Amino acid sequence: MPRMTTGEIMAKSLIANGVDTVFGIPGAHMYDFNDAIAREAESIRFIHTRHEQGAGYMAYGYAKSTGRVGAYTVVPGPGLLNSGAALCTAYGANAPVMCLTGNIMSHLIGQGRGQLHELPDHLG
Repeated sequence: MPRMTTGEIMAKSLIANGVDTVFGIPGAHMYDFNDAIAREAESIRFIHTRHEQGAGYMAYGYAKSTGRVGAYTVVPGPGLLNSGAALCTAYGANAPVMCLTGNIMSHLIGQGRGQLHELPDHLG
C-alpha cells in the first residue's frame, strides 16, 4: 500500500463513510487536506465559505436538510473558535456535524512560542 499523507487519509475516510461535501476555508494547517479533497473531486466536493462560522452553519444546514453528515474544515486556533457557535448549535439540535481541523506541529504544542494559530490547550 502506498504511503498517504494525513490529508489523504482524512479525505478517503470521509468518502468511505459517505461524506460527499465539505464546507470551509483553506488555511496553512489544512492545505494537505484541501489538496487531497481536490484530487478526490469526483467523490467529494469542497464548498468555500467566507467565514469559519459560515462553514459551521452551512454544515449544520446541510445536515438538517439532508440527514447526512455535515462536515466542515477550519484552521486551528481562531478558525476553530470562530466556528464554535455553529458547532454548539449543531450539538444542541442533535445534528450530525463534524468539524475537521489541524494543529500546530506536535513538537511545538505547549511551548508557548506564538506559532500561527496556536492555542494554549487546543485539545481541551
